[in-house]
Amino acid sequence: MKRKFTSTMALIATGIGATILYEQIRNGNVKKMIKNMKDKEIKAIDDLENMM
Repeated sequence: MKRKFTSTMALIATGIGATILYEQIRNGNVKKMIKNMKDKEIKAIDDLENMM
């Protein structure tokens, strides 16, 4: 019984997570986040090159 409850809760949590991710993608927030992460990565690489 406990195993079935745990797997049911895992499926519900996965569904909720997928729904939230879909909303974020649809709103364009994921694209903005990826762009910000890439900009920070490029800045960090440039800083490392300047230090060497």
